[in-house]
Amino acid sequence: MHTTSHIAQRLLTTYDDMPRGERKLADLLLEDVGVVGHLTSADLAAQAGVSKATAARLFRRLGYGGYREAQREIREARTAEPVPPQVPALAGGTLLPGEYLDAEVKHLVRSFEALPADQVTEAVRILCSAAKLWVVGFGEDYPLALFARSMLIKVFPDIRMIPLSGFPVPEEFASIKPADAVLAFGVGRRTSELRNIIGSSRRAGARIVLVTNSFAAGDKRGADVILKGRSDGPTLFGSMTAPVSLITYLCARIASQTGDSAVERLKHIESIHTQWAEESSRND
Repeated sequence: MHTTSHIAQRLLTTYDDMPRGERKLADLLLEDVGVVGHLTSADLAAQAGVSKATAARLFRRLGYGGYREAQREIREARTAEPVPPQVPALAGGTLLPGEYLDAEVKHLVRSFEALPADQVTEAVRILCSAAKLWVVGFGEDYPLALFARSMLIKVFPDIRMIPLSGFPVPEEFASIKPADAVLAFGVGRRTSELRNIIGSSRRAGARIVLVTNSFAAGDKRGADVILKGRSDGPTLFGSMTAPVSLITYLCARIASQTGDSAVERLKHIESIHTQWAEESSRND
């Protein structure tokens, strides 16, 4: 393996072959590979909850002569010019359907394998206990937020969507209360609006669940729960397979948790559909 290959690429390539201990360390590195640049190998192993021997085996698996070699690569990468990701369609190659499917399946499996069950449970508890639920997504994240709302509105009685077309966000968001919860999406490019929403939610005393593809500075201080779905992919547009599946799973857990109230709401919604269909047929 060529030594100029970035450590994150090596981790993704070899992840499926790693034993559980090495995967724990790999998950930590994939959250923030930059820690290699300033932590000793012993500190890194301790932070991941694995032995120093496990850490040594992981870096050998990645093709490094030792931890210092990986550390040097990370430090040099910080000062180098950023290199655009190699996408088959742009690099003169052709991405075959089977290759695309294989990449998508791997992203999905890795995302759910690394998903902490206790954090999902806590996210469900926060969202289910909210007096009002705010679903937030700006820019590239707006379709994801809209998708989540389309499912949650079937089982949750009071949901607000941010942004709401035609309305300034501060005016709409001014009514947030401590008993509310925010389901925010930061999978795409982060925006100042998202940071402002998280900050205002925190100051209001509301609980925050953030769905993202990677941890950014301030996330762990701002959100109560962070759920991560990988969005890097083999095409120019990345991949939304894991984030969309994560949203579907989260909403399904919420629906299951709400129990009878969700069933009653669904019945009521269906009765409205039936009534309107009957009225429409009579008018025709």
